[in-house]
Amino acid sequence: MELLAREQALEIAAALVRESRAEECEATLEHAAERFVRFAGGGPTQNADRSRFEFAVRVRLDGGKGLQEARASVAGSTLQDGRRALARAMELARFAPPNPELLELGGAVQLRESLAAPACLQHAFAEKAAWVRAALQAASAAQLEPAGLIQSSAQARAIVNSRGRAVYGQSSRHSFALSVSGGGGAGTAQASGAGPEHVEHAAVIARAVDKGVRSRDPLPIEPGEYTVVLEPLAVSAVLLFCAYQGFGAREVEERSSFLCGREGQPIWPASLSIVDDPANPLMPALGFDGEGTPRQRTVLVERGRLCGPVTDRQHANKRGQASSGHAQPQPSGLGPMPQNMVVARGEASLQQLVAGVERGLLISQFHYTNAIDPKELLLTGMTRNGTFLIEDGRVGRAVTNLRFTQSLIEALAGLDGVGREAEVAGALFDGEIVTPPLRLARFRFTSATDF
Repeated sequence: MELLAREQALEIAAALVRESRAEECEATLEHAAERFVRFAGGGPTQNADRSRFEFAVRVRLDGGKGLQEARASVAGSTLQDGRRALARAMELARFAPPNPELLELGGAVQLRESLAAPACLQHAFAEKAAWVRAALQAASAAQLEPAGLIQSSAQARAIVNSRGRAVYGQSSRHSFALSVSGGGGAGTAQASGAGPEHVEHAAVIARAVDKGVRSRDPLPIEPGEYTVVLEPLAVSAVLLFCAYQGFGAREVEERSSFLCGREGQPIWPASLSIVDDPANPLMPALGFDGEGTPRQRTVLVERGRLCGPVTDRQHANKRGQASSGHAQPQPSGLGPMPQNMVVARGEASLQQLVAGVERGLLISQFHYTNAIDPKELLLTGMTRNGTFLIEDGRVGRAVTNLRFTQSLIEALAGLDGVGREAEVAGALFDGEIVTPPLRLARFRFTSATDF
C-alpha cells in the first residue's frame, strides 16, 4: 500500500483554495487504504486490498448577517474532483442560515510529524495467510470453530485553508482478532498497534483458544454484586462511554455530561489516571484534528480527580482557552471527543489482581453495552467470550453470561487494583483505548442467561 504523498496532497489542496471565491475556504484531501483477510473454519471468506480518496471542501460566504457555511465532498483526489466539491459547497452555503458565532478559520500551526508504520503498509497477503493457517490449526486441534480478521489500514490527510493553515499527516493500524467457539464455550483475543511489530499473533491465538477450551460447559450463576477483574476488552467497552458521553466540551455545555458538578473533584481512587494521548506509541494518531489544529496530550483524570473536557476551537473560545485539538471535521453536529484514551498502568500482574479476590468474576469482554443515564454513566450490557468464577484467589470454572446494570462512576469508586501490562483494546461498537486490566470491588449484575 502506498499513501498520497505530502507534497502532492498539499499542492492540490492549496491550488483549490486559491481558486475559491468564498470569504473563507478549507480543503481536506484524504486517502484511506486497507488490506485485510476475514476467515472462518474453512479458511478465508473475504479479502480486499483497496483504497479510497475523499476531497472535502468547506466554504463560508458573507451574506451581511453572519457567515453562511457549508461543506461538500466527493470521491476523488484530483484538482478537478476538488472543483466539483467546491461548486457544490458554494451552492449549499447560499442556502445556509447565517451564523454570527462562527470564528474565523485558524492560521498557520506547527505540528509533530505523524507517519504510517512502513511494516503495516507492507504486510502482504502471504504473511496474513500464515497467521490464518496457524489460527485454523490451533482451533482444529482444540475442536473449536474459529472466526477472525487480520487488517492493515492506513490514512493520509491534508488540510489547507485560506488563513494560511497547511497540515499533513499519516497514521496506521494493524490488528488481529480471533474468536473461537464450541462445546458451549467461546473465547476471544485481539491485538492492535501501529504496525505488525505490536501484534504477537501466536499469543492472540493461544489466548483465544485457551479461553474457548476453559469456557466449555459453563456453570449457571446467580446475578448479584461481585468483585470483578476486567480484562482490557471489557475495560474498553465501558470506559469508551466516558469519551462518548462526557469528556467532550459540548456535552458539558449541554449539561448532559457526567463532568457537570464533578469537574475538578477527586471522585475515584488515586490509582486511576487517564489521558488522551495522540502520540502514544501503541496507538499513534494523526497530529491534528478535523480543523487542522494540533492534537494536544490532554489529562482527563489525574489521580482520581476529574479534569476539564477536550475542546475544539469553538468550544475552547467559549471557555476562554486554547483548543485541545479534538474537533470533528467541520461543520459537524458532533462535538469534540477524545479518541486516544490511555489508562495509566499500575503495578500488579493479572495473576496478582485475581489473587486479591476471595469470590468474584474474571470478565473477558462485554457486548451490547449501552448508556441508560449519561450523567451518571449508568450502563447496561452483557458478558461474552469467557466469564470465569474466581474463588480464593484462583480462576475456576466458566460460568454462564450475565447482564449488568451499573453506574461506572460507582464501579470505578471501588477500583482497588490496576494491572501493569497495557494493550490496545477495542469495543464491539467502535473505538479503542490503551488500558491494563482493572479490579473493581463491586459490580452489579442484574440477570442471568442460559448460555
